[in-house]
Amino acid sequence: MDSDLQTVIEAVKGEKVVGSATSRFSGVSIDSRTLKAGQLFVCIRGDRFDGHDFLHDAIAKKPAGVIVSDRTRLPLDKMQSGPFAVAVPDTLKALQDLAAHHRNQHNVRVIGVTGTNGKSTTKEMIAAITNTQFKTLKTQGNLNNHIGLPLTLLNLTREHEVAVLEMGMSAAGEIRRLAEIAKPEIGVITNVSEAHMVQLKTIKDVQAAKGELFEALDENGTAIVNADDPLVLELANGLRARAITFGLDPSADVQARDIRAANTTQIEFTAKVFDATAPVRLSFSGMHNVRNALAALAAGAALGMAVERMTPGLEAAQGLNQRGQVFEHGGMTILNDTYNANPRSMQEAIKTLSALPCSGRRFLVIGAMLELGDREDAAHRQVGGWTVESDIDYLVTVGPLAGLAADAAVERGMDAKHIHRGETHDDAAQFLKQHARKGDCLLFKGSRGSQMETVIERFTGTAR
Repeated sequence: MDSDLQTVIEAVKGEKVVGSATSRFSGVSIDSRTLKAGQLFVCIRGDRFDGHDFLHDAIAKKPAGVIVSDRTRLPLDKMQSGPFAVAVPDTLKALQDLAAHHRNQHNVRVIGVTGTNGKSTTKEMIAAITNTQFKTLKTQGNLNNHIGLPLTLLNLTREHEVAVLEMGMSAAGEIRRLAEIAKPEIGVITNVSEAHMVQLKTIKDVQAAKGELFEALDENGTAIVNADDPLVLELANGLRARAITFGLDPSADVQARDIRAANTTQIEFTAKVFDATAPVRLSFSGMHNVRNALAALAAGAALGMAVERMTPGLEAAQGLNQRGQVFEHGGMTILNDTYNANPRSMQEAIKTLSALPCSGRRFLVIGAMLELGDREDAAHRQVGGWTVESDIDYLVTVGPLAGLAADAAVERGMDAKHIHRGETHDDAAQFLKQHARKGDCLLFKGSRGSQMETVIERFTGTAR
């Protein structure tokens, strides 16, 4: 964002403390460590930090301006010929309002992506598709929340024609606010399942929170609807926007046919987008990623793209770090899916491992699934049941919660010699070093707080 003090004052309804109305800035930052000269520094107050504590460090880097909620923290003696300052009641709201103002200055088609699982991968697939025809801005990393989305939007330039924005949430109302800021024309909900159950007590609460994206679409918008997920289908009832459905259901507008694993890292299928078809070779494993690809094709179709124009971009799409990455180590196939976990994504991971072409044995290595509230114990025991029902040879768990899956697996008849309850990451890694061998396939998964990538690092001797 390149603008001036007067625009900031009008956008955030702030009060000038010091500075000239014609003072200009280029770019916005909330981190004094990465702040560049000439940018606007916004003093965000977070749970673990307060940007006001770093004002002196920030001003030493010669920003063009600062936004504060506590004007008494301003070192005015150092600012007489330096940066402008704007005071507001709430700097987070100011950041969001500034992003909303900036978005409104651009004729850009915004695609919002949410869902319990797969939103990051789907976002990457959509951006890979749209970038073949449109200059595309996309969410970087995990900047998908009430701070990250505004920062992404503030990177919009006149060149951008499409913005693909991931929208995360942990409580009701959060996606509604993100949609108010971004004003999406297209809304994608990948799926709805159990997650964030500490604040959202029931699956219907999760459904309603995700549904805020569809509710934000007007009659000119398009909802991208998972035809295989009854909870998403229900959200599509009574929408003002038109709907495009995707999935394996034969009634879906966007479908995959003749699905087959090309190898451990690729899936082939025929994409059917309304009446047109095209072959796809997807550089991802797992049926869940076929659905993610269909959601991406549906979003491209909503932009008016033809399927033959979309497939090259989709085939070029690459997975994100720790989200289903596949690599070889010592003749073994390693699946790193350690970024996060909940019951549905764990079930999909088990299906992926079971279906993976594998000449040896299959190891499922799991940590705890967090933020499940009262469902915590039952959900972990359910994972143990799914493991027994699947084509998995070894179950390795880390920590007491994941150990409940091991307990359930034993109760369901799995050989106790093929189960290891590790107390630590090192514990699990040592077991794998002793038992895994060439030809085996190992999948690692757990919630972010479980840090299951550490087991991979200790097992392989490399950071992943």
